[in-house]
Amino acid sequence: MPTETRYENFDLRIWREADRYMAEVTNSPAGSSKREVLQWPFGGDAGRVLLLELENAVLKSRLTLRGGPIISPEEKVLRDFGAEVFRAVFRESGSVSDTYTGSRALLLAKDDTGLRLNLRIDPPELACLPWEYVFDQASKPDHYLCLSSKSPLVRYLHSAQQRTPVRGQGPVRVLGMIANPGGTWTWLDTEAERRHMEEVLRAPGLQVEFNWVLRATPDGLFDMMQRGPWHIFHFIGHGGTDRYVDADGLTRSEGFVVMDDGLGGPVKVSASRLADILADGDVDLAVLNCCESARDNASSSGGAALVEQGLPMAIAMQFAITNTAASRFSEHFYKSLTKGQTVERALTVARKYIRMNSDAEWAIPVLFTRSGSFALFEATPDAAMPQEAAGVAGAVTVGPIAYPAAAPARMTQAQSKLRELWGDR
Repeated sequence: MPTETRYENFDLRIWREADRYMAEVTNSPAGSSKREVLQWPFGGDAGRVLLLELENAVLKSRLTLRGGPIISPEEKVLRDFGAEVFRAVFRESGSVSDTYTGSRALLLAKDDTGLRLNLRIDPPELACLPWEYVFDQASKPDHYLCLSSKSPLVRYLHSAQQRTPVRGQGPVRVLGMIANPGGTWTWLDTEAERRHMEEVLRAPGLQVEFNWVLRATPDGLFDMMQRGPWHIFHFIGHGGTDRYVDADGLTRSEGFVVMDDGLGGPVKVSASRLADILADGDVDLAVLNCCESARDNASSSGGAALVEQGLPMAIAMQFAITNTAASRFSEHFYKSLTKGQTVERALTVARKYIRMNSDAEWAIPVLFTRSGSFALFEATPDAAMPQEAAGVAGAVTVGPIAYPAAAPARMTQAQSKLRELWGDR
C-alpha cells in the first residue's frame, strides 16, 4: 500500500490592481510573503486567445503518437506555457518565490509530507487558464507540479466558512449518475467507466455503499439525495458554460450539466440548481466527469460554483475529455481513494495513469476546494472482510442501466468547433 502523504499548505492569492497583477503568500511552512507585483508573461487582454491556443494543443495532442523522449509540438506548447507561469509566479516574484523555495526546502527531509499549493486566483482572465500545466524546468529533474504527489495544485475558493468533511462511522456512501439523453448532444460511450467504477467500489473488504441514480433526471437525483447523506456524487455526462446578459446589462456566465428531461430529451441543469439538490444529500465531494465543467472563471464554472455554494470539494473538467481518459481517471482515482489516500493524492495518481495514454489530457481534471486535505476512505487491511457482514461491507447496489458496450465514438460539439478553427473539418 502506498505511504499516505500528509500535506502542509502553501496559500497563494493572485489579484488585480488597476493594470497590475499582484501576488501574496498568506500562509506556508516558511511563513507569509510581502505583496509583490507579478511580471505576468502574457497580455491580460489576450487571455481568451491564449486559452484557445492551449485548448487547440490539447485537442491536437490526441492525434499525435508519443515518439520516445522527444515531446510532441502540442505538448511543447503546453509545457512552454507552464514554464512561463512557473517563472513568473514561483521563480521571479521576489518574496513570493523566496517563500515558495523556503517552504520546499523545509519539507525536503520529510518523505511523507508534501506541499499543497492552494491557488486563489481572482482575475477571471487568469483563473480560466489551465494552471495544472505549471512546469518547473529549473529543477532536477524538471517536472509538472501536478504530476508529483509532493506538490498537488488545487483551486482554493475563499469562503467565510471552511467546511472540512467529517468521516463518521459506517460505510462510505457513493452515488453515481449517468445522463446520456442524446438529442443535440453526442452519445457517450460510458460502459468502460461504469464497469471500472463498479469493479473498484465492490472490491472485497471495502466499507462502501454504491448506488446509481436510476432516473437520470433532476427529479430522480433529488429523490436519491433525500436518502442521504452521500459522501461522493459522481456524474457522467455532458456539461458546459452558458453566457447571458443580466438585468444590469453585464455579461455573466454559469456552468451546467445535461440530464434527461423525463420525456426522452436533454435538459440543462445550472450549477446553482445542482448545488441546491446536492445540499440535501450533504455531499462532501462532487465529481463532474463531463466536458468543460471547470470552464471559464473561478466562480462560474460548474465545479467551482458547487464549492462556492457549499460543497467542500469538487472535481471538474476544464476541457473536452475523451471517453478513454475519463474512464482511466475514474478507475485510478477511486482505486487510490479506497486505499485511504487524500483526494489530491488520488487525483495525482489518476493524472499519472491518464498520462500513460495521453500527453495532455492528464491536466484536464481540476480540484476546487474550500477545505483542508482529507481522505474520504480509511485505509483497509489487505485481508478481505465478509461481503455480507452487517449488509454493508463490500455492498454495491447497481441499478439496471443498460447502455451499449460499444457506442460509436464521436467528437463533441466543442471539439468540432475547434477543429474548424485549425482547418480539420
